[in-house]
Amino acid sequence: MKKIAILGSENSHCMLFASTFAPKDGKKLFEDIELLGVYGDPNEPGVAEGNEGVAKNSACKVFADDKDAFLEEADAIMVTARNGSNHLKYARNYIKKGIPVWMDKPVTGSVSEVMELLELADKHGAIISGGSSLEYTPTVKKFAQIAQEKKGEIIGGHVTAQISMVNPYGNFWFYAQHLVSMVVTVFGMDVKSVCAIKTETGVHAIYKYDGFEVSAFFGTGFSVSLYTSSHELISEAFDLTSDFYMPEVESFYNVMKTGKPDKTKKEYITPIYVIEATVKAYESGKEIAIEIPKI
Repeated sequence: MKKIAILGSENSHCMLFASTFAPKDGKKLFEDIELLGVYGDPNEPGVAEGNEGVAKNSACKVFADDKDAFLEEADAIMVTARNGSNHLKYARNYIKKGIPVWMDKPVTGSVSEVMELLELADKHGAIISGGSSLEYTPTVKKFAQIAQEKKGEIIGGHVTAQISMVNPYGNFWFYAQHLVSMVVTVFGMDVKSVCAIKTETGVHAIYKYDGFEVSAFFGTGFSVSLYTSSHELISEAFDLTSDFYMPEVESFYNVMKTGKPDKTKKEYITPIYVIEATVKAYESGKEIAIEIPKI
């Protein structure tokens, strides 16, 4: 039996995960997982409502106000705090314990934090996982396969996703990893640079690759388009299903069971580098180079 705790109860994702690991009706999908409880930072907005949602939709009995409340018992943790800048802070002592750690989007609130996270995880032998649920959607997975099959023919692409520009959880950072993860999952991790402008409705960005560019609009529904040298346009819009989060839960479950990571380090950190560069691009009005370290 693996014991897991969820940190960051203000997020609806916490409620979804809690109801999966500790369902109200007792019919567990993962019989060998025990939910120890959830933690909500009393200083974060939405915690009271989040705890209420967890209590209403799951059999969770423990609602802690100390982030280290589960340190002795936990075999793994999921960090669902809305503000990515809280993720490393909440997880730090659990990482030092050497247990698997899953981080919600955005994984962290800066490049410096994600590199510190990797260094800490390496030092203590902790497996890190998580990111955006969008990279697991059928459309994104399908387009990633198409992009592989048409490698060398791609001359461009376009990706859209929702964004929240003003919020208490990091503003643009709060939702940005969804779109960025879609871009790098489909078109690859080797983004060279970004140009971007911020408007009243969101952010328009152009991500440059070797030989082609991918435009993006942070501000509307989910879609992916791919263009090839034979004048082919492949495009699809999609909505999230009610169980959109299950593939990432199943992926982390396999991490816990096998002790093997579900992502490379480059896959894990690239979205954070791209998000930070996008912010610099729309704030400065300049093209910003993106250099992912070799790790």
